[in-house]
Amino acid sequence: MPNVTFEKTSNVSGRLALAITKDELNAKIVTELKKQKQKVSMKGFRKGKTPLSTLRKMMGNQILGQELDAMIKDSLFGYIEENKIKLIFSPQPVEDESLPMLTANSLQDVTFQYDLALEPEFKLELPKETFDKYILATTDEFIDEQLDRMLKSAGETEDITEGKVEETDILDVTFTEVGPLEDKISNTTKLYVDSLSEAGQKMVKGKKIGSTIKVKDMMAIEKDSTSTYVNKYLLELEDPETDISGKKFEVTINSAGRVVKAELDEEFFTKFDPSGEVTTEAQIRERIIEDNSRGFNSQGEMIANFEIQRALVEGNDIELPLDIMKQINDDDPSDNDFEMFQRGVKWMLIRNKYAEEAEIKLEYEDIKEEATASLLGMLGGQRPDFLTDEFIDNYVKQMLQDEKQREQLSSNAIEKKIMASLREKVTFKENALDADGFNELIKEFNEKNMPASEEEEE
Repeated sequence: MPNVTFEKTSNVSGRLALAITKDELNAKIVTELKKQKQKVSMKGFRKGKTPLSTLRKMMGNQILGQELDAMIKDSLFGYIEENKIKLIFSPQPVEDESLPMLTANSLQDVTFQYDLALEPEFKLELPKETFDKYILATTDEFIDEQLDRMLKSAGETEDITEGKVEETDILDVTFTEVGPLEDKISNTTKLYVDSLSEAGQKMVKGKKIGSTIKVKDMMAIEKDSTSTYVNKYLLELEDPETDISGKKFEVTINSAGRVVKAELDEEFFTKFDPSGEVTTEAQIRERIIEDNSRGFNSQGEMIANFEIQRALVEGNDIELPLDIMKQINDDDPSDNDFEMFQRGVKWMLIRNKYAEEAEIKLEYEDIKEEATASLLGMLGGQRPDFLTDEFIDNYVKQMLQDEKQREQLSSNAIEKKIMASLREKVTFKENALDADGFNELIKEFNEKNMPASEEEEE
């Protein structure tokens, strides 16, 4: 076996050396060649009678590589495990230009060295500050607006030929050029009142259906309009570059398409919740609160988690093996922000230490819950009838067979358990925001804390 020596180079780093003699290497090669000799059949030799010298020339270097790799792995990780050395990264090979070039026919004594990033010891201090907990303010006005929107969405559009134009109407209108011309420009089209400019809405809202209105400026009817847009979409001229400056127009409101809201009745409740659990207005209002709060409140929880993690990273003095980390960081061009790398390593150490001290363990049910959440996310948050418990169990088992997916699910699941536990250890101040305020908060948070992409930086 190789001779293994270990020396600490700092509180958080060490160097491990594996000294392998040429006799050890030769013994490994000869043992494997003898095994191969019984299997190899070469021209000029009976099976099992090929000379070892011939086999050594043919496959010696390949066997050397395999045996050397196995000896290094067994000795390196065997020593680390036996001596209970806790690492935060895989052993990093030390570049040594003086290492001899080994072949099966020119063996030499050789020593391989590895730098070890040791897990630092530190006392975990939990933050004592108060954190903001943002939740959605679901006022009666907000619920009324959401319910009204749902009733409109479930309603039907009717043609209105009498009465006045309302804000959400879809108008059937005719634009006609004014003047004693024989070949007047005339076109019938549709206008969506709530999509018009402020001047356009003022021109038609409250006007009687059937009335004709003088148009002061064709370009001012719709938002961000241009002469080409007016010619192509409002007047539908063959040549969109036609000059209509100086021409006067009128618009006649022929009719309006208007959404008639659905009734808040049994039919609407069934469409909203086919399971039949929602049967009253009070229940549907409660469900509106739940559905709208879920997404916003999870965003608020995400912001709180981020602030808790930042406080833990900044509030705990942790010594890191910076020289080794710089080497690792330089070797990975996809992650060249060294400060972010340090923060990530600190959080990993804090997370693991907290989980150990709080005795938080990952269970199969945690992974199953995470996989189910991932699946529901792909289905838009809904759970269709085919998504039975048996289906989910099979889905989880299939995902766990993939090493990358298994690691990702496990990491996400334990992170959620740790953060849920940490939230119970800190103090919160609840802040209620309306939807607009919440969206603005999320936008500001992302701009402040999320790293810009290379395209954005340019």
